[in-house]
Amino acid sequence: MSLPVRGPWVVTPTSSSVDWVVAAAALAATADGSAAAVVLGGPPAPSQFTPPSSEVVPPSSQFVAPSSDVAAPSSDVAAPSSDVAGSDSQFAVLASHVAALVELPAGTGLDAVTAVVRDLGAKHDRVVILVGDGVVTPTGGDWTVADLASAVRAPVAVVTGTDADAVGHTLLALEALDRRRVPASVIVVGDGGDFDALPVRLAGRIPADHTAFASDFAVAAAGWVDPLDGSRPASVQPPVVTPAHPRDLQTRVAIRAAWTLGIAFLLAIVLLCLCGGLRYPGSYT
Repeated sequence: MSLPVRGPWVVTPTSSSVDWVVAAAALAATADGSAAAVVLGGPPAPSQFTPPSSEVVPPSSQFVAPSSDVAAPSSDVAAPSSDVAGSDSQFAVLASHVAALVELPAGTGLDAVTAVVRDLGAKHDRVVILVGDGVVTPTGGDWTVADLASAVRAPVAVVTGTDADAVGHTLLALEALDRRRVPASVIVVGDGGDFDALPVRLAGRIPADHTAFASDFAVAAAGWVDPLDGSRPASVQPPVVTPAHPRDLQTRVAIRAAWTLGIAFLLAIVLLCLCGGLRYPGSYT
């Protein structure tokens, strides 16, 4: 399965206990160009988070219409709700690696969300969409993660932890997405765990102490989720194809022509025998 380097990505956790916002931040930090983020799943609430920008746009309880001013400018990053997808520190990392961060309240319809994502996609190379609900659990807008992924033509990054139920929850999510023909990959946050039972290869592995890499997060993230960008591992090089030498091609053509003439000659002899046109020397008196 070929996963896109650019375009939208839907990021969702397998459970509320998963430290999953860091996976969205890693996807944003490894974008090939500018990145934007859309946060869905809960009503905006006041936050103590101070984004790294010169101006803060306070969250609004009203839906932001999908127009030219949907995405906040690069210097204006909206402070996300602390109860939507994670802690303020997690959102600080995410906000520091996106040029625009838009938060939509619960109850936003699928068409409206799709319009916002497409508007951001026209301006940025990657749009990371954070949805805290389950893959097939309806949101407040009466749509699911699978519905959104299909609407915006985005793969889903299923983020899981390393607890005892992680593999089971991940398998259920992958199965549900596969039934809906939605491409998916898995990012594990944490150390340990056996994920050999998964039907897909892990597309990312983020260590439990990822907060220690805050100063060089983008550099570290490239090693954590690089396979998501379709990058070929350094140990695997594409096969070298040596073009055929012109003389080899001429030789093959000559051999094929010789075989064709030989077969034609044999067929001619057979036809002469059948028609009685060929007499052997022993038949003359």
